[in-house]
Amino acid sequence: MVNIQKFAAHRHWPWLLAVGLAALVYANTLNNGFTYDDTPIIVNNPTIRSLADVPRLFLAGYWDHRQAGLSNYRPLFTFTLAVDYALWGLRPVGYHLTNLLLHAANTAWVWWLLRCYRAAPWLALLAALVFAVHPVHTEAVANVVGRAELLGMCFGGLMWWSWVQARRDTERAGWWRALAAVGYLAAMLSKENMVVLPAALWLAEVLRARHRLWRVGWSGWWATTRPFFWLVIPWLPYTGLRLVSQQGFQPTGVLSGNPMYAQTLWERLVTMAGVSLEWYRLVFLGFPLKPWYDAHNLVLTPVWSWRTVVGGLLAAGLVAGAVAAARRFPLLTFAVGFWFITLALVSNVVVPIWTAVGERWLYVPSVAYAIAVSWALVRLGGWTGRQPAAAWRVSVSVGLALVLFISYAYGTSRRNLDWQHDRRLFSRFLETDPQHPLPYTLLAQACQTTDPAQARAYYEQALARAPDFFLALLGLAQLDLREGRIEAAQATLARMVAGKPPEVVPTDADWGLVHALYARTLALHGDTTRALEQIAEARRYGPRDSPTLTSCAIAYVTLGQPAEAETLLREALNMGVDTPTIRFNLGAVLLRQGRPDEAERHFEAALRLDPAFAPARLARDKLRPAGTP
Repeated sequence: MVNIQKFAAHRHWPWLLAVGLAALVYANTLNNGFTYDDTPIIVNNPTIRSLADVPRLFLAGYWDHRQAGLSNYRPLFTFTLAVDYALWGLRPVGYHLTNLLLHAANTAWVWWLLRCYRAAPWLALLAALVFAVHPVHTEAVANVVGRAELLGMCFGGLMWWSWVQARRDTERAGWWRALAAVGYLAAMLSKENMVVLPAALWLAEVLRARHRLWRVGWSGWWATTRPFFWLVIPWLPYTGLRLVSQQGFQPTGVLSGNPMYAQTLWERLVTMAGVSLEWYRLVFLGFPLKPWYDAHNLVLTPVWSWRTVVGGLLAAGLVAGAVAAARRFPLLTFAVGFWFITLALVSNVVVPIWTAVGERWLYVPSVAYAIAVSWALVRLGGWTGRQPAAAWRVSVSVGLALVLFISYAYGTSRRNLDWQHDRRLFSRFLETDPQHPLPYTLLAQACQTTDPAQARAYYEQALARAPDFFLALLGLAQLDLREGRIEAAQATLARMVAGKPPEVVPTDADWGLVHALYARTLALHGDTTRALEQIAEARRYGPRDSPTLTSCAIAYVTLGQPAEAETLLREALNMGVDTPTIRFNLGAVLLRQGRPDEAERHFEAALRLDPAFAPARLARDKLRPAGTP
C-alpha cells in the first residue's frame, strides 16, 4: 500500500497512467468512419475545403452552410476541421486521432486541476481515471464533431492553468491573466456553452481562500473577485464576431422536437426537473446511450410526476449538501457547483435550445461526477488519514474502484464500435428506443440505395409511429421518385410544401431538398412554370447543399435545359461544393451535350473524392475503350 501511495503522489506517473488509459480505451475509434453529423459538417461542408477560406469561418455560423438561425458559432472548432481536411482529405483516421489526443489532454487536466487545489493524490488519480474511461464521453470523442466539447474544455483548461499561474507568479500576474483571457476566448469560439467556465473558476478560487474570506469579510471577497474582470475583456471580440457573422444569442426558427420553446421559465424548470433524471442516469450508469433525445423519448411537458418530484428533490438536496459541506469538504461543494454551472446553458432552463438532452453536453460536467465518486471511494477506503485504514475498508474500496473502471472501460470500448458507421449506430439506437421514429428513418437513409425495399419498410415503420415525421416523409418521397412512383412522391412533397411552417427561414437545406424534389416531379409532368418556381425556392433554402443543387440540376435536365444545369453545377463547384454527386452529375450533363472528354474528367474527379462511388466508375468505364487502364 505504501508503494501505491507513493505512486499516486508522484509528480508525473499518475497523469501519464490516466492519459495512457484514455488513449487505450479510445484507440478503436481510429478505425471508425464519419458518422451522423460528421456527414453534413465534414463530408458535405464546402467551408472547410481550403485553408484560404479560414477567415470566412469566423464570419459565419456553424450550420450556416445548411441551416440558418441556430445561433451556433464555433469558428475555432471548424478551423481545426479545415486543418484536418488539408492534412487528411476525407480519410477519417486523422480526424479521430485529433479527438483522441484532445481527450487525453483533458484527462491530464482533470488530474492537474485536483492536485493544483491540493486534493489527495489518490483522489486526483481516481478522478482522472474515471474521466478517462467514462462511457458518456463516447459521443464527444468517437463522433468527430463532438470535438467542439473536447476543444472547448482544452482551451478552458488553458484559461484555468494561466489563472493559477497568475496567483503563483504575482510579478507577471497581468501577463498570465491576459493569457487566461485568450484561453477563455478560444474556449468560447470552440463551443458556446464554455462561456460559463469563469463562474466555475471563481467558485474554485473562493473555496480555496474560504477561511480568509470568512475572516476578513467583503474586502476579501472583492479582492478575489476583482481580477475576474480580465475575463470580461474576451466578451468584446466574441460579441463583435457574433454580430458581424449575424449570429444571435438565442436560436430562431423551428426548434424541432423541443416543445419547451413555447414554455415559460417556471414551466421549463418543472419540465427539466423530470428530465434531469436522465442526466444522472447517464453519468452514473453510462448505459444505455442514444444519439438523440427529444419529445419521443422524454417527457417535455410541465406536468408533475414522480420523476419531477424526485428530480427536483435531488437538485435541491445537492445544493443544500454543497452549502453544508463548504467548510469541511470544499471539494464536494466545488463538484456540485461545477455540475450545475457547466450544465446551465444546455439545461433549457435559461433559454430553450435545439433539443432537450445531449450526451456530448455531459463531457465537461462529468468532471463533477468523477470528483464526487472518487471522493467517496477515497473516504470509504480510509486513504485520507495518516494511519493505515482497516484492511476490509481498503479491500471494499479497491474492489468497487476496479468494478467501476472495468465496467466503464468495457462499456466505452463497446460503444466506440457503434460509431463505426451510420447503419451500426442507428441499429443500436433502434434496439434501445424502438418506439422512436428517428432510428427507423436514419436506417432507411443508410440503406436507401443498397436495399430500397428495406428502406421503404423502415420509412413506413417510422411513419406508423409519427405520421408527420418530416425526415421520414422526405426520405420516402426521395425513394418514390427514385423508383418511378412519381404520383406518390408528388403528393407527399406537395403536402409538405403546403404545410411548411411560417417560421422556417432560409437557409434550411432540408426544405431546400423538399422544393428541389418537388421541382423534379413537376418537371416530369411538364409543368415548366411551377417547376422553375420550385427550383428558385430550393436554391434559396439550400444555396450550398449538394443534394439540393443536384436535384435542381436534374430538374433542369428534365425540362430540357441542360445549359442551366451545367451553369448551376459549375456555380456549386465555384462555391466550394465539391462532392462526388456534384461532379458525377456535371459529367452526366456534359456527356448529354456531347462533350465526353470533359465528362470523363469530372467522373475521375468524383472517384478521387470517393473511390467507392459506383455510378462515376461505371460512367467512366463506359467512356474508355476496352482494355484501357
